[in-house]
Amino acid sequence: MIEQPRTIALRRPPVLLRGSALVADQLGSKVQEAESRWDRLQADRPEYFDGEVLAVGGVTRNGHGGVTLTVSPCPYRWYAVQSDDFDLGIRPLGAKAIVTNASGEFFCGQRSAKVHAYPNRWEFVPGGSVEPEEDPQQTVIRELEEESGLIPHAPPVAKALFFDPSPRTWELVYELRAAGDRGVLPSHPEEHLTRGWFAREELPCPMTPIAERMIDVLLKSTESTRRVDDQSS
Repeated sequence: MIEQPRTIALRRPPVLLRGSALVADQLGSKVQEAESRWDRLQADRPEYFDGEVLAVGGVTRNGHGGVTLTVSPCPYRWYAVQSDDFDLGIRPLGAKAIVTNASGEFFCGQRSAKVHAYPNRWEFVPGGSVEPEEDPQQTVIRELEEESGLIPHAPPVAKALFFDPSPRTWELVYELRAAGDRGVLPSHPEEHLTRGWFAREELPCPMTPIAERMIDVLLKSTESTRRVDDQSS
């Protein structure tokens, strides 16, 4: 079955229902093939390392602009070896943010040629996988500091949940404003070729599909609201 992109706008924080870890027995006979594929992948890409991700098992709306995600810890290697002809059904949860500064500019980075998905394309920074014992809000704050050295001016606000069928991931998207825009850490070459602040009308391209949807769902809707407010004032 071909999976389609999904977009769920949020008006309140998401709820995570955490279950027991996904174990080999739940994947049956595919585990041996998964382990063999992981050995080959590591031989080809030594920079890949195993860890734990949160696999999304279910997504339901819970009314009043909310969503509930059922998640379970899972080895990263089982996600990494998936392909169109070898799908274990593992869909990790990630968290991203649209970060602005006092001037209204947006923080973006150009993805490295070595990343798993969308090499050389631009994206909003930060972004990363939600760790098993972590709240997605904490992920955004941690990734912001790790990837840029910036800290938030106020807590991140959840705005949308996206499903991206190409890398097979769910992404919780937040908005936040940085406390400053100076002292940004240098780009890590394994992750981003370069990073910087961009005005709304000068956002770089090409952007990743998720970044483009973030613009459509978040930025354009914000601009429409502002125009309505301006007309009614």
